[in-house]
Amino acid sequence: MPTIKKESSGEATIWTLRNTKGNELKVTDQGARVISMRFRDKDYKNNFLLKEDGGKVIVDGGEDFSKILWQAEQLIEGVKFTAHVGGKSVSVLYSVSNDNEISIICEASGVEDVSVEPIFTLPDAESRACQKGAAWEKISDEKIYPVTQPAEVEMELGMFGYDPGCPIDYLDAGLKNAANIFSAQKSIDIIVYATQDNIHVRAVDGGFAIKASGSKAADGKIKSQTVYMIKNRK
Repeated sequence: MPTIKKESSGEATIWTLRNTKGNELKVTDQGARVISMRFRDKDYKNNFLLKEDGGKVIVDGGEDFSKILWQAEQLIEGVKFTAHVGGKSVSVLYSVSNDNEISIICEASGVEDVSVEPIFTLPDAESRACQKGAAWEKISDEKIYPVTQPAEVEMELGMFGYDPGCPIDYLDAGLKNAANIFSAQKSIDIIVYATQDNIHVRAVDGGFAIKASGSKAADGKIKSQTVYMIKNRK
């Protein structure tokens, strides 16, 4: 479970979620966005893995909710943001584990689709992506990675699946391995797990964007979970 610090920033509020390794995720109620992600490598050097304001929540193909203040709820496992606009209801829960897993859980009703798109900044020319078992390829135009391979995670005490205070359970949530990102310059892998059908990866200026769209269930509601596991190869 992360430690959580809350601070004001103008009209908005920022929450900093930090694990025991000193890695941090900053989120804000202004659009329920991720605004910063800090990862410390084995040399204790800071790597900031998101572009400035490099995260957004997209509802029904637009950004109708991006400029409003969402209702925030600080939980044991993280911070949950909820917004109600025109009969639409959307919530996003952000969490961080001690195994450097960042969990994003979306729930929505009255909408056709909802997605969370972090924009990572790994600017080296050798940044590559693949699906599990596939060949690495340079990130260029938008690529869809089907989420078909079962997640294979060696469970350890303190990871989400064995921590009842945290929301990730690899065995019960049906998480599957999707896009894996490789950065030669920073010696970092970002392994993406998801419950939804596919992951969109596309190149952007100075990095790449990963969009995970939730799928609609039989009851008409949308629920999805995406996990970004950050690993250092040094």
